[in-house]
Amino acid sequence: MGHEGSGIVEACGAGVEDLSVGDHVLMSFGSCGDCDHCKSEEPAYCTTFREINFPGERAGGPAIHQDGAPIGSNFFHQSSFATLALAQRRNVVKIDKDLPLDVLAPLGCGIQTGVGAVLNAIRPQAGDSFVVFGAGSVGLSSVMGAAIAGCSNICAVDLAENRLALARELGATHAFRGDDPDLVEKLREASGGGYHCGLDTTGIPAVVDTASQALRKRGMLALVAAPAPGTRYSVEARYMVGAGLSWRGVIEGDSNPPDFIPELIEYYRKGQLPVEKIIAHYPFEQINEAIHAMEDGSVVNPVLRMMQD
Repeated sequence: MGHEGSGIVEACGAGVEDLSVGDHVLMSFGSCGDCDHCKSEEPAYCTTFREINFPGERAGGPAIHQDGAPIGSNFFHQSSFATLALAQRRNVVKIDKDLPLDVLAPLGCGIQTGVGAVLNAIRPQAGDSFVVFGAGSVGLSSVMGAAIAGCSNICAVDLAENRLALARELGATHAFRGDDPDLVEKLREASGGGYHCGLDTTGIPAVVDTASQALRKRGMLALVAAPAPGTRYSVEARYMVGAGLSWRGVIEGDSNPPDFIPELIEYYRKGQLPVEKIIAHYPFEQINEAIHAMEDGSVVNPVLRMMQD
């Protein structure tokens, strides 16, 4: 496993001319580089995105063997939960050596998804209002993205009080519990009649319905979750049609990592993307503790540190 990570280059394959041993890199998702979407710098919508990133199998057969047995080790085209990982040139981004690898490691997926969904897909105007449902890594990143975009009213909805408090610290002007029976009314009141745009990170149909009702006329809702196969979203027609609403599916924040990750790093350098506030570090040996902390909500984004001799 491992789908977002960072490391130091130890070797380069044939044909890699713009990276050298010792370079610091961040790892992100893989893409083919040959389809229409890749050629138009939209690799998140690569025609073979699923085949490349999810089965964990390497094209042409396994490149790693242990005790004679083949190991797939290619999840997200790099499997960064390892002291050594084989990545592709298309899904590594070189960064300056003064930057903290163990802080910026999550930029390759969750953070670029949240910030990118706002800046690349929704594209709110300065002064617009924005609401996110789910204050996890992606949701809190979208709060920071909305602040960068200049949204004047930023709202987070979640069930965990600690995450709502963190959302406020990161730029949210409002925060509400998702189980509030009067949630829609409170959201519409807080936004002066409904939000200009929103983001759902939960993938829960009832939440998507609530989020749609919380938008003002001609509002846009971006959807980034990956719920179970067969999940269907629905909203009452009088909200969807009568208000001229838009739903927009978004993968990886509509980002092209070689372009967008450097942009995220600039926001980080300027203090506009304080990702250190949503991460906690664990040695790899405590991976189970890290998973439990993420599941119980006490940690938003655990980062594993790989130790080598």
